[in-house]
Amino acid sequence: MDILTALNPETQYSQGKLQLIFGAWVASGLFDRSGTINADDGDVSEDDYTKQSIYAVLYSVYREIGTVTDEHGTPYEFTFNTWGYDWPDAWGNRPNADNEPQRFGQNAYTGLFEHPEVKAYAAERDGELHIVEMGCGTGAGAHHICSKVWPKCTYVAIDMQMAAIETCRRKHVPELNGRLKAVHGDATKVDIAEGSADFVVICETHVAEYDGQVTDEDKIFFERVFATLKPGGFFVWGNAIPDRTWEPCFAYLESVGMKKVRVHDVTTDAVRARDLDKARVQVYVDQALGKFHGFKIPVLGKKRRRQAELALKNFYRDPGTRLYEKMTDGTDSYRVALFQKPA
Repeated sequence: MDILTALNPETQYSQGKLQLIFGAWVASGLFDRSGTINADDGDVSEDDYTKQSIYAVLYSVYREIGTVTDEHGTPYEFTFNTWGYDWPDAWGNRPNADNEPQRFGQNAYTGLFEHPEVKAYAAERDGELHIVEMGCGTGAGAHHICSKVWPKCTYVAIDMQMAAIETCRRKHVPELNGRLKAVHGDATKVDIAEGSADFVVICETHVAEYDGQVTDEDKIFFERVFATLKPGGFFVWGNAIPDRTWEPCFAYLESVGMKKVRVHDVTTDAVRARDLDKARVQVYVDQALGKFHGFKIPVLGKKRRRQAELALKNFYRDPGTRLYEKMTDGTDSYRVALFQKPA
């Protein structure tokens, strides 16, 4: 059982199925000599995993683990599958409390709209906005925007992972009185009315991941963004990706008719967030992996648990992992970009 490549994004894996999956993965360690997960920094080569499989298991685990506690004993359900960043001092007062376990993920969504042009556009419409998010995960960010940022907006949240969308439908949709719609599917293929959105949101989604290039898949994504926006509407995009990839993406967006308005570099704030979040990550990993019996198998279980811990921490860009190092050495940068479709 290869949990990095073999799982199906159309499937919601129950607690029982996850126990079998992790048990089989532990047992397969007897024959696995590949070293797919780096034993020092948790790095996994892009050739050794698929995002569909990785997210299928992650979103199922998040759901089945349910309520956990942070390092201070505060209960929460892990739904912000985002690294986020510490709120930049230049942006003024922090939008959330220092004791909020998922504040950095919340910052990632609030910060998408921290632009004077966006605030002026919203004010002209009295905050009555329609937003489409492509790659919404569990919908935690969608819920945050609908409840804390634009409380009059309507929102369509799209993701290809069924487990993520079901979490959104269970946890977030019922609280918003019909203002939030959760859609399962590929955001480039689902039925979205052209020219319908005031804002298109992409927040830490697997777009533009390849160093220094815009792939055909990226181009389709960006073209769909342009088509979905109303004339005068905005594309708000935040992520940590290879630093050399930003400019080719910006050039392609401009080539399809978008106007670059401004870009914030929040890499330093993102690194600080990972440093501040280290204790919570450790507590979450311990609680999550402690639920699975396969990791208690002598010898093999301990080995696989260590691999799983390293891979999870690398995914979170935890200090000491390869993805964290890529932000500190400049290989990756976290930027918040604003583009506008001409009126």
